[in-house]
Order: sequence, then structure tokens, then C-alpha cells
Amino acid sequence: MLNEITIRIAGAAGQGIQTTADLLGKAATRAGYWALGNVDAESRIRGGLNYCQVRLAVEPRPAIRRQADILVAHTERALTENAGDLPPEAAVLADEPWEHPGRVPWNLLDLARQAGTAKSVGTVAAGAIWAMLGLRRDIMDTAIGDQFSGRLLEVNRQAIELGYEAGAHWAGGARYRLSPGDGIAGRLWISGGEAIALGAVAGGVSLLAAYPMSPSTSILMRLADWAARLGIVVEQAEDEIAAINMVAGASYAGARAMTTTSGGGFDLMTEGVSLLGMIEAPAVIVIAQRPGPSTGLATRTAQGDLQLALHAGHGRFARVILAPRDIADGFALTARAFDIAEKYQTPVFILTDQQLQDGQMTCAPFDWEGLPTRRWLLTPDELAAGPEYRRFADTPNGISPLAAPGAAEQLVIVSSDEHDEVGHINIPRLTAERMGSKRLRKIDTVAAEVSLPFTLAGDARNKPLVIGWGSSYGALAEARSRSAGGDAFAHLHLRQLWPLPGPELAALIDRAPLTVVAENNAAGELADLLQQVVGRPLPRRLNKHDGRPFTADELAERIDREIRS
Repeated sequence: MLNEITIRIAGAAGQGIQTTADLLGKAATRAGYWALGNVDAESRIRGGLNYCQVRLAVEPRPAIRRQADILVAHTERALTENAGDLPPEAAVLADEPWEHPGRVPWNLLDLARQAGTAKSVGTVAAGAIWAMLGLRRDIMDTAIGDQFSGRLLEVNRQAIELGYEAGAHWAGGARYRLSPGDGIAGRLWISGGEAIALGAVAGGVSLLAAYPMSPSTSILMRLADWAARLGIVVEQAEDEIAAINMVAGASYAGARAMTTTSGGGFDLMTEGVSLLGMIEAPAVIVIAQRPGPSTGLATRTAQGDLQLALHAGHGRFARVILAPRDIADGFALTARAFDIAEKYQTPVFILTDQQLQDGQMTCAPFDWEGLPTRRWLLTPDELAAGPEYRRFADTPNGISPLAAPGAAEQLVIVSSDEHDEVGHINIPRLTAERMGSKRLRKIDTVAAEVSLPFTLAGDARNKPLVIGWGSSYGALAEARSRSAGGDAFAHLHLRQLWPLPGPELAALIDRAPLTVVAENNAAGELADLLQQVVGRPLPRRLNKHDGRPFTADELAERIDREIRS
């Protein structure tokens, strides 16, 4: 029996490949297995060639694989172009009798028509694979009940039954049996977009204003689904300029506000980011990265917007940049981002990417305990007890008392122009210098106080050190586990990209005999930033910029070559 198996569902846009992957991932999670899903899609509504891949295992597997053990091919092109990723023993479930040595002795399309509609081919495939894995059909029936209703439910139940019978009676299917899972119930099958949306809820979001842009749109969609029930205002703005200014206005009014976008959309937000810096308004900005320049590869993945987030907006003001390492971390970091933004009255950027946003995985239920719940606004009693309220009071740490207008009689005055402590404009030269110095002190305060822990696996004192960030965590962690002795290199992974703990990172880099920075971008955005912060050259870089995520296989090979060279 197998401890893991990878299934790839390939076909044209509009053929329901995501639904099939969803059924398998959800059912496997309920059956006590760990599932990891990824999407490889072209930027089109119909046609082309796309695939969804699901890796099922008895223990967590953090990275996607290059090869698939079972291929579902809904078009002949899907079969021919994915055949190179199949090992000799792979099984092929195809809509029609296209030639391949691993093809099963029945066609998905024939069984789908028996079920009542050719559109149920994906459900037939899910049923057949479920039987080949040796898993109980009632669990898949429950997943079907969640996915469909009415007449569609009956058709798809029939499709599952026909597929399951075909898979169960195929003698070759026995070699794909999965070992028993741990049987633990209650885990989540969830996407990165859903996890970040839940993290925003946990962080107390009051308003989301955004213009749809792949791959960030899933956050907007999920919060829109929940808005009425949770009392959240969700506004699809006319463009990204409007969205960021809505966030600034809502934040000024005392709401916890956020926006979501991708690199091209964020380009339009940079003046609004500078406004946030001047009025010292909290905001959470999710940038779901994809390759550029311009519209680039709209449905692919990248880590190319770190420097953009770091330098967006003219003038100097504090900011924090976070990057979740996986889907569960997306929940936790987003929840904490709202607290950081409000406490320090500054924008907090969350850098995700298409791989994390659209990917899905089995997660333990998210832990809401210990998440910050304090609001950093002055209460009406605190405002009433004090003298004239000065929104930009010149404090030693650069952080002024924060109040919402209307909470008491005091006025809350802000302006995009330079201002005095109250918020009034047309100020003397020395006042302008004092206000600028106050913002600089806040930069130092944020650098001293905001420090989310990084992950370090292995001993960097006598092993090469590989540094990564964001969604490459799983691939790097698995590549390390596959290396000689399971620890041929140390793996440092950053979740907070700005501010960076320069002395601590410099000490780690100095102790390592070799340092390599692995990034899904063209030149090394983190490597360049680390060089600036730690004052050490970092020429050894593993970069990838074809719009596809790293696999563990790929990184294991490339890191081994770097170490050997």
C-alpha cells in the first residue's frame, strides 16, 4: 500500500477540473488524510490547457510534486502534454480511448453519459479514483452532497456510483491503494484566499475595498459572501485608486480597513499609500503576486513585488511587510497584521502569490486563542479627560494617540499636506522638520518592536544556509528532508520581510560556509535587500521566473548542484 499519491486532473478551461480536485481534497481530508492542491491555469475562460493537482498522503506533505501517479485527461492534448510527467506505472483515466500504455479499460465520457450528462465526467473520475485508492464511498457521497443540490445532486451521485464501480472492478487499480490515514476528523480543506479572508475576520476587519485582480480576487469574494452575516462592508471599487482611498477614509473614521490587489493594481495605489503615511492611518494591504511587467502572466505565480511594496509611496514613513509561508500561516499573519497596523498607525503589507492564494491544503482548525484583540483607539472617556486632542502629538517613540472622529467632542484633523501636531497645515519650517523627525522615530520604533519569528531548520554553523520567503517554504523544507541525511543544508525562512533583524541575520550568514537565497523571481529581490541590510555580498541565488512554483524535486536538485559547486 502507498503512503502518498499524486493525482493530476487536466483539460480545458470550463471542464470542471477544479471541482474534481475539490471533491478529492475535501473527501480525503474527511477520511483522515492530508491533501495539498495546486492550480496551473491559463488566462482564459474556455479552452486551452489547465490542470489541478492533488497530493494525498498519510502525513502532511508541504510541497507540490513534478510527477503525477494518476492522470485524468479530459482532452487529447491534456494527455499528450502531461505524459512526460508520468512514471511508467501511472494510470490514465481519459474521456475517450486515446492511446497511452497506462490507460484504464473504460472511458469517462461513456460512464458520464450513463449518469445522465457528459458534464459529469469529472465526478465519474473522482468516484473511480476513490475506489482505486481503496476508500469508503460514503465519505465521497458526503462531499458530493456539499457540492451539488437538486437535480445536479442526483446526476452526480449516479456519476460517483458508476465511477466507483468501474474503479473497484479494475484489477490494475489495486496498486494505487492508500495506507490508512490517521482517522482524525475536523480538519479543514481550505484555500489560501479563504484562509486570509478568515484571518481578516479574526483581525477585526470592518471594511474591504478592492478592485478585482487575479490572483487576489478570492479574498474579495469570500468576504463578500460573509459580509451580511458578519457586519463587514465590502466594496468593489471602480478602480484601485478609489479602493486605497476608501481604505484611508475608513481607517480615519476608526474602522479596521484593508484592500487586496496584485502588482499591476498596486502600481495605481502608490499615491494612496503615501497618503496613509502622511495621515498615519492603519491599513492592511494584500498584494497577491504574479509575474510582470504590466499584466504579465495573470494566472501564474511569482515573488516579484517585495521591492515594490518596500519603496511604494514618496517620502519616508514606517511600514511592515509580511509573507505567509503557507495557507495556515496566511490566517495567522493576516489576523496579526490588523493589530500591528493599528498599534503603529502604519500600512502593513501581506505578500502572497498565486500559488498560495489559489492552492488548497488540509489544515488543523485555526487557533484563535492568543490572537490580539485590543483596539488601540482612545476611548471617549480618555478623550474627554484630556486637553485639546492632538492627532499628531510629538511623542518620544513617534506614535501619537489615535482617536476616531465623533468619539467625543474633540476634533480629529488630518491632511495630506504637512501639518502641525493638531493637524493644521501652512506651518513654519521648524514644525515641518519636527513632524518629519517624529515619523522617522516611528520607523525606529517599529524596527525595534515588530519582530515576528523566522523559521530555522538545521545548524548553519557548519552547513550551507538556504534562505527563502513566502510560499516556497514547503518546497524548501521537503527538499532539505530529501537531502543527504535529511540535513545537508540549514533552511532559514522569513515571514517578516521588513523591518529585518540585520545583526541577527548577519550573524547567521557569517557562520555559514555558504549562503544561497532561493526566490521565485528573476534577480533576487530578497537577496538584494539582505545585502543592503546585513552588508554582506550574496551572489549565490536560485531564481525562477517562468510563472510556475518551485517543486521539492527541482529545489533538491538545484541546491545540491550549488553545494557541490
